[in-house]
This record gives sequence, C-alpha cells and structure tokens, in this order.
Amino acid sequence: MAEPSTPESGTKPPAKDEVELLEILRLLMKSKKARTTSDLLKYATQYGAPEAEERLRMLEAENVPVDLAFDAISVQLRLIAHKRNSALLAECRGRKVGVILPMPPDLAQLFVPVAEVSFLLPDETILHGPMHELAEHAVSGSRACRAKAQEMQALAFEAFRENGVLFVDSAVADVLEPKMLPEGIRLIAHLRPHRNPRDIAIQFTAPVSFI
Repeated sequence: MAEPSTPESGTKPPAKDEVELLEILRLLMKSKKARTTSDLLKYATQYGAPEAEERLRMLEAENVPVDLAFDAISVQLRLIAHKRNSALLAECRGRKVGVILPMPPDLAQLFVPVAEVSFLLPDETILHGPMHELAEHAVSGSRACRAKAQEMQALAFEAFRENGVLFVDSAVADVLEPKMLPEGIRLIAHLRPHRNPRDIAIQFTAPVSFI
C-alpha cells in the first residue's frame, strides 16, 4: 500500500487545474470574500494561474465589475480546460489506459473511443447506476488490478486535492503504488470536490495530469 505522505520541501506541486480555480472563485464570490475584480485577481495570483491572472489584470484595468469579470474568466478557464483535456486524450490515442473505478461514467467513457481501455476495480465494491455496467467488465481485486496496472501506459483515477497534496481511496492507492508502476507511465487524475473517509495522501514520482 502507498504510504500517506506530503510533498517534501522543494518538491514541485501538482499542476494547477482551471476548473478547480473556477470553483474556488465562485465560492469566494458566493461567500462575499471576493467583492471586486481586484479580489479575484488576488486569489488567482495566490492559486498560481498566470493566464487567469493576466486576463483579470486587463479586466481590472478596464474597471469591469466583478460579476462580468467572473463571467469572462469563467469562459476562458473552461476553454483552457477543454483544450488541455482534448490534448490529453489525443496523447492517449492507441495506448493502453487503465481507468480505476469509481470514476464518473461520462469521464471514464471519454477514453473508450481513443484508447485500449481496461477498467480496474480494486475494491470489489458493488457500484450502482451507470458505473455498474463498467464494473461488470472490470478487472476486480487489488492483486489483479496491480498486475494489470503494470501493463498500462496510462492510469486514470479519481482524487481529492488539498494544499497541493493528492488524496485517493486506500484501495486505489494500492494500485498506484509508485514503486510498482512502469517507468514512464502517464498518471491522469480527475479531482472530486470532497475528501472521503478512506482517503489517504499519496506522493508520486511521476508527474500527474488533470482531466
């Protein structure tokens, strides 16, 4: 099992995620912590999103009201995310991609038309709704999933991120054990908005992309 860990001093944090920033800005506006375009700019700068920061500086200079500034940056961030996701899927074309369940079904199915997809269910929990159909064709069990993961060129999984640290379900962490993964494997995380009771922190030696 991957041991809980936090990034060491000097370790580069995971790449920033445009959708996560958009949700943060939305919540800050809803809670009245961001009342001006200048406030949005301040939080985007703290988050570390240079493209959003540049756009917000222009909007601030033009005295654009905060509601309109949020609408404008929302469109830009979603476009950036769309282009990044499209490029990521293109890189997976024709490759062996392991999708670790649970994962939102619509997101999991994005890989099916472009890659040789294997669904992995390490926990063997009964999944309901649309995910049940995916689970029916999945490799089940921690040991079998770890073995299958070593054949993959990319692994997609669900995670929660807090203060630059990624948290995954303990069963998923078993499959993502860094020492067991093939060299050069592509790691692709879908960020969920909440932390689950069985989540543990995990630190990867390979870079992580977000979708």
